[in-house]
Amino acid sequence: MNTVPIHPEYRELRSQDLVPQFLLFKKAGGISPRTYRDYETTLYLFFSRYPAALDKPRESTLSFLAGYDNAYSFNVYFAYLKNFWDWTLSEGYFRGGIHPLHGLKKRKTQGRIVQLEEKDVAALLRTPDQKTYCGLRDYALMLLSLDTGIRPGEALQLLPGDLYYERRELAVRAEIAKTRTPRVLPLSEPTLEVIQRILKVRPWEWRESPIFCTETGEPWNVTSWSRRVKAYGKKCGLDITAYALRHTAALLMLRHGMDAFSLQRIMGHSTMDMTRHYINLTSEDTRRAHGQAGVVLALVEEEPDRKKPKKKRLRGIEI
Repeated sequence: MNTVPIHPEYRELRSQDLVPQFLLFKKAGGISPRTYRDYETTLYLFFSRYPAALDKPRESTLSFLAGYDNAYSFNVYFAYLKNFWDWTLSEGYFRGGIHPLHGLKKRKTQGRIVQLEEKDVAALLRTPDQKTYCGLRDYALMLLSLDTGIRPGEALQLLPGDLYYERRELAVRAEIAKTRTPRVLPLSEPTLEVIQRILKVRPWEWRESPIFCTETGEPWNVTSWSRRVKAYGKKCGLDITAYALRHTAALLMLRHGMDAFSLQRIMGHSTMDMTRHYINLTSEDTRRAHGQAGVVLALVEEEPDRKKPKKKRLRGIEI
């Protein structure tokens, strides 16, 4: 098993010394608070299981990743650990040129884009009780998600100042965007109206709170929001999460005529690769609809001049 031993002069360094430096480096690079926590959690988990990982980084890393059969979990940990080892190598904490993950790649995953029928979406929107603050907030957040395809983590960090009533637009600031690229989202009239309603019922003391906050005016997290979406979905017989609303929005936009490049900009995809996943799914819709229509098949079967197989004439029988 190949390893990349630590420099002699850094032999006394421990994970408690390196991890804070790495996190500071990533924070200076502009990662989001959530990504920062994910790095912190991953590295704490890794070094708690493999305290000697600095001396045996390759062996420890491969052993750690081998414990995850799920491709999604494997790929997440792979990405975080790769970034950490890339940094340690570039900073000179290790000698040699063999990366702890040399020769290993991310696993292929099956698409898990959730597809909801429009009738299911309509049923879901009827579920929140709009006579309560939480119900109205949840309805507004659902509508915004379906209208714009905004990521849950981005939506929950929106501030009242990000909303432009006159232009019917919402600004996703660079510091809250997953890709760190700002974008502007157009809003439909129903979405704008319900957001205005939720802001009007809030007390004045909440003026600096996120648009979609808790019933005490505190920031809300994605996990709590996803639990509520899952509960609403259960009432409708659906197994969904908050992120499923983003998938649904993308598919509905394409099905209603939006072009791929506009969808890429609205969704905030840094490349067309992810957008293609949605395009491929709508292509399946087209093929399925084409098969169900069966236009040519019907024409051929009903063609009057089509030659039919000649029937065999029975002339004689043996007795």
